[in-house]
Amino acid sequence: MKAEGNRRSLRAPLLFAVVSGLALSASGCFVESSGPSCVPHETTDPTCIPDLTISWRLVSMLDNSILTCAEAGNADTVTAWIDGGGYCSQLVAFDSDCLATQTEGSFIAPLPDRGTYNVSLELHTGGPNGTLLSETQVLVQSVSCTGTSATPRADLFVNF
Repeated sequence: MKAEGNRRSLRAPLLFAVVSGLALSASGCFVESSGPSCVPHETTDPTCIPDLTISWRLVSMLDNSILTCAEAGNADTVTAWIDGGGYCSQLVAFDSDCLATQTEGSFIAPLPDRGTYNVSLELHTGGPNGTLLSETQVLVQSVSCTGTSATPRADLFVNF
């Protein structure tokens, strides 16, 4: 009889472990021996619009004047590199055109869920895989479900 009592006492902790595991997996995280890890996920809330508007401007490192994309080494692409939030540690690129006469611009990155994201920008000539002309430091940006989240304008400094 004593052995049967011990078996029953293991049911509660086992049930707790199973329920906890299900709850954590539903939240987008799973537990390893080293602690919680993020699992890439998308929002299931149809009212959540986790878009991020990213704004940029071109500035000369020589005299701080505002430059056009043509003046900035014939730049043609601004790339936002984003990770964190619903992407976890997966780095995702969002490309936007830099037209010859543009001095600044903005574009929308449709993100998978609300959260805290890491955002950095690059300026290229020859497309997104072309010559790198400028890059920003990483900005930590909170994104909500309102569809109105936006970065502060980032200055892309170039040697022209």
